[in-house]
Amino acid sequence: MYLDDLVRIAGGQHGMFTTKQAADLGVGRKGLCEAVRSGSVRHPARGLYAVSALVDTEAVPWQRHLAAGAQLLYPDVVLTGVTAVLAHGLPVWGCRLDRPDLLRPIERQAGTKPYRVRPLRGTAVDGPWGPTVPLAEALVQLCMDHGIVQGVVSADAALHRGLVSMDELQAAVDAVATWARSHRPRAMMTHVDAKAESVAESRARVEFHSHGIRVVSQVLVRDWDGSVIGRADFGVEGTNVLIEVDGKMKYADGDPQVLWREKRREDDMRAAGKIVVRVTWSDLETPGKASAKVRRAMPAVSA
Repeated sequence: MYLDDLVRIAGGQHGMFTTKQAADLGVGRKGLCEAVRSGSVRHPARGLYAVSALVDTEAVPWQRHLAAGAQLLYPDVVLTGVTAVLAHGLPVWGCRLDRPDLLRPIERQAGTKPYRVRPLRGTAVDGPWGPTVPLAEALVQLCMDHGIVQGVVSADAALHRGLVSMDELQAAVDAVATWARSHRPRAMMTHVDAKAESVAESRARVEFHSHGIRVVSQVLVRDWDGSVIGRADFGVEGTNVLIEVDGKMKYADGDPQVLWREKRREDDMRAAGKIVVRVTWSDLETPGKASAKVRRAMPAVSA
């Protein structure tokens, strides 16, 4: 009966409940241990439990559950970093998702696994998952925590959707100029582009720039009479080389009509005198491989 009451409470708290809430209903340590052993309840953090039937343990939704649990444990918590970025529905790539990023009005870093709790230095705003730092600050924190390419992937998406502006991002970068790893968001700002339409495009652009290949995003390709043939993901500056980036999901459904239209469009671009280089997600997994593909196409232009 008491466990049924806990399930009801957890249902309004994204599947989570605390030790105190259980105790208030008469469920003590022994009852909770039995529930964990049976698999009906999970124990992700000290003082925090999750009803197994109410939670999704895939990485991103589990972050949502843990964020809700953090708010039960720490009423003054503020979300930051990757957790705040995920709260806005933005993509993340190459980031650890097993440690929610939190801020509290404390003097030094603290927290109980799986939480990482750092001192709150600014102000909070209302976010989709609760109190959060402004999105630009969260993107900068993600970049400092996880890396330049990871920062570009999420910042590109935020810019593309109009959730932040370049000025807001730059102000957030300037605000951490004296912090450790502040070189990462400074470098991120040299690569971000609001025209990016996928994680793969963001990753590819950083690689191309890092290998000295200057590209322009979302290039319109026109026929001899000025009519638009199509649009390429990138064009290499000063050349007639176009780059198409195939993300993992681009042709996932295998629709033959989609594949045919893509082939026809690419054939038309070549007929208009363009050299088309196709870069795959697999190419991006090997540093330098995508850039090498593009380099091999470029001598034919300058010869």
